Amino acid sequence: MRAMGSSPRIALVFDDGAQRRRFAEHVGPGTRLYDVPNGDELVRLAAAHALDVAVVGVLNRTDQFLPSALRELSATAPEVAIVGVFEPTGPSLDEAADLAREVPAAGFVRRPGARFNYLVRGRAPGNPGPTFTPALLDCMDRLPLFGPARHFALLQALHPSCAASIPEQARELGLSRRNLERWFQGPDLCSAGCFQSVCGAAEAAYLRLVCGLPEREIAPVVRILTRDGVENPQAVSRTIRNALRLGLDELRAGGVPVLLGAVETALRSSRDLVRMPVQWEPDTRYVPQAEVLTVPMEDRRVLVDPTRGLEYSLDAFGMDVWPLVARGARFAEILAELVSVRQEPPHSVRGRLIAWLGELLVLGFIRRERGDAKAGNGE
Repeated sequence: MRAMGSSPRIALVFDDGAQRRRFAEHVGPGTRLYDVPNGDELVRLAAAHALDVAVVGVLNRTDQFLPSALRELSATAPEVAIVGVFEPTGPSLDEAADLAREVPAAGFVRRPGARFNYLVRGRAPGNPGPTFTPALLDCMDRLPLFGPARHFALLQALHPSCAASIPEQARELGLSRRNLERWFQGPDLCSAGCFQSVCGAAEAAYLRLVCGLPEREIAPVVRILTRDGVENPQAVSRTIRNALRLGLDELRAGGVPVLLGAVETALRSSRDLVRMPVQWEPDTRYVPQAEVLTVPMEDRRVLVDPTRGLEYSLDAFGMDVWPLVARGARFAEILAELVSVRQEPPHSVRGRLIAWLGELLVLGFIRRERGDAKAGNGE
């Protein structure tokens, strides 16, 4: 790791010894490292002004209160950079996404590298967030993403990259590239590769426009490379223009609102240019397909489509949602009732509801209706 001025004081908070060693080896000698066992100790170090950076595994199995400690750290010691380390698994991705929403000043990585080096730099309190991740997550909340597509999208938002291998990421999520693409084709979204390019270009544009990074530093952070795998600063502007249909002059003139609009449009781009993908509008109703039956089996209920020989078991969450779907409740009504019944944060319930409804849409157990216009599975 290259020198970053005076040696930073870094706390490592991991329940995984291999991850801890990996990051400790990366920062190397000359850096003061604290091996911190839990969030309480992390907050105490920061309160004593003994800390510059906190590097934490977001899915900590030994300290269930670590997210609360990180929120407190962000509020009471905003000068401490927070870097979350996540894994390409559903629980880790979900935990990191929740943390990104609650602590916008945090940045996220999967492994040591140029992005990590950028995130551990010192920043003055009140400066803009180091990444575009929170805005990307907001954009994705308005898209029909579910199942593996949602996890793939979270991966792109948390660690935007223009050069990560799509087949490798698909394997890490437990499926083939062909199966991954199917989850984008179902709701008629752009391809997985296009999705990755848009997120990487959005991060590059944010680093250029808001954080003021020169292109020679943006290229390694977002992995904008030549065909030979060499960092390519000269391609930063072209990458933004090609993915977002937006030039740097337009970005400078319009600022973040123009960037957000371009990202939203690009992420919603459909394979069919005449038809926009479905969106999660408050007044949209969800209606069971006529042939779908609800069948009790032992201690659970199962949705059955006898015409296609398909079954879908309802878990506890599904048991709460299905009666609302059966009566044709609007999306906003379903969300409000679930938040009240389950006593969970609205954004968490909303994300799970979108995933659940979206999966049933792709499987053909329900359809969408909005007013007199029907909008089923991408119509």
